[in-house]
Amino acid sequence: MLYIEAGKIIEKAQNKEGSIKSLVFKSGSQDVKQLFALVCKTLKYASILEQVMAVAGLLQQEKWLKGPVAMSMTYDLLLGKGLRCRGKFKRAMKRNTPSLEAALADMKKQAKVASVDDLLPKQIRDKVAMPRYVRVNTLKTTAEEAEDTFKADGYECVLSRQEADELMQDSDPTINSTQGIHHIKSLQPKQFMADMDLSEVFVFAPGTDLHDHNLFKKKQVLLQDKASCIPAKVLSPAPGSHVIDGCAAPGNKTSHLAAIMQNTGKIFAFDSAKGRYHSMCKLVPNAGVTNTTFYNQDFLETNPDDDELSSVEYILVDPSCSGTGMVARQDYLTDSGEGPSRERLKLLSRVQLKILNHALSFPRVKRVVYSTCSIHAEENGQVVKQALDENPQFELKRVLPPWGQLSTVNRSGNEDPEMKKIKSLCLRSLPDEHRTNGFFVALFEKKDATFGGEDGDEQEVRGQKRNLEDDEDEEEEIQDAPSPKKKKSKKKKHKKLSLEVASDNEGNDENNMVDPEDLVTSTQKKKKKVDLEETPSEEDGSDHERTEVVSPSKHSKKKKKKNRQSLK
Repeated sequence: MLYIEAGKIIEKAQNKEGSIKSLVFKSGSQDVKQLFALVCKTLKYASILEQVMAVAGLLQQEKWLKGPVAMSMTYDLLLGKGLRCRGKFKRAMKRNTPSLEAALADMKKQAKVASVDDLLPKQIRDKVAMPRYVRVNTLKTTAEEAEDTFKADGYECVLSRQEADELMQDSDPTINSTQGIHHIKSLQPKQFMADMDLSEVFVFAPGTDLHDHNLFKKKQVLLQDKASCIPAKVLSPAPGSHVIDGCAAPGNKTSHLAAIMQNTGKIFAFDSAKGRYHSMCKLVPNAGVTNTTFYNQDFLETNPDDDELSSVEYILVDPSCSGTGMVARQDYLTDSGEGPSRERLKLLSRVQLKILNHALSFPRVKRVVYSTCSIHAEENGQVVKQALDENPQFELKRVLPPWGQLSTVNRSGNEDPEMKKIKSLCLRSLPDEHRTNGFFVALFEKKDATFGGEDGDEQEVRGQKRNLEDDEDEEEEIQDAPSPKKKKSKKKKHKKLSLEVASDNEGNDENNMVDPEDLVTSTQKKKKKVDLEETPSEEDGSDHERTEVVSPSKHSKKKKKKNRQSLK
């Protein structure tokens, strides 16, 4: 029954046994979207519901009812669309309806408020309502065609793609971004607009659900937060080039890179988590991508001098992070508000720096983008500063101009000049100011690099735009092949650390659940953890930032063949 399932997840979420999203996915429910919505709504109003139940004496009258189950039913009875159960559960709630309604009315009267939402705790009441961002998949359609389809389906376009492009060309980028944010904040239900910063992105009002829309079902548009669209756009690999996506699953950034490259050249996508790797192998081909090879392998284990990877010129690394910029995740409903500890941030930054340094070590790499969904300097500016110190052949390039006001600098005033310069060149977004998830992006370029095809061999063009009518229901052919060689391990006795990455921010509220057809239900094999003092806490458990510290040195001793799947 729905309420029993919801009660189990509520209890586990409150006990920090996992993120709300992951617990719902693992529940085996036949309707994950409905279950996710009920759990999130119940937890949102939990403090109110618990008080109402206590005053009404619900659990004293119905001793057989478990608290979390009763709380989810009380939400539907008082605040939702009505009870969705039969038998003794329905009879119990009907018996107690008068006392529950009276308790809620008394709470509002004593607080002198008219709305139940005014009773919510401040940290929940003030939470930013995020718009729904949609990235047009240019491998399958155009922004203009998508816009026309949305308008034909009853959505009002308050700023067209053509109008936004004209403003972007004729006006100051800073003014554009400010105007764009103003438009976004004023969006009403059934309205949408072209994004003022990204030509392939549209913005809809908060709560817009497009999972049943035909454009999404055909993967002509992808539900992808603006923060997740920025890194690939900043990297901007040239068509025909060779690219690495170092922390790739579930694959939204990978498919975005393929679209920018027009499905030419080669993309090497790495992810060490088996379940997410298999999900990526399905999601990316479904988006029409034909130029990508997938590796079920830790990016840190790759050998930069490997014949297949030595020609890579562009690398995107979006490593596991604290996820503190993620507004879309629902785990704030059970968070204590304390945030990650300094010890955890220190551990995360160590691994992030290792991943970034590894990307900068590839012999022909010209451009590397480093991004996180964290708001902490330890994971952002400080990692960038150390990477620049250790890799003097690279310099930071300004990310600011195309995105105007999206770039903000820490106002603490106690930073050294070098750190201030770094932050002025990087891109940093804050949810309340910019109406997107909090994120950070840094662009590294090799000092002697040239762009535009002057150097290097021309790359083979692989794949053309898929024919939608013919290929809509076809599965991409995926073949197994050997993995690239691992790095030769140095004979040092110190312990190596790596974080199993689970990134990409799809937007996790009840209206933004991923399509159930895209879920991967296979469970990941358990790995041996290192000593507790090196293991980050599970306080944040969301699918974006959930990390597990493993020892690749032990893993590499097993001569286990790595999975690789290639699209042809």
